[in-house]
Amino acid sequence: MLDAIELEKRGVVTATVVTELFKEAAREHARNFGLPTYPIITIAHPIANLRPEDLRKRTEEIFPQVLAALTRPPED
Repeated sequence: MLDAIELEKRGVVTATVVTELFKEAAREHARNFGLPTYPIITIAHPIANLRPEDLRKRTEEIFPQVLAALTRPPED
């Protein structure tokens, strides 16, 4: 995530996807590194043991959020 934040600071639009379990930790990292409004997209937890078709369904559910995050202006 730090790499994405550093890219964002350089004007490259990024976003991070985490499972719900890690959302608050990711939000805290973004705040600590100076981007409190950095886009963090959550997906239901867990994903490790999902069948490919189930993982695909979850990613399709968050795709609009990913698209919106990646087509916004970069953070200042």
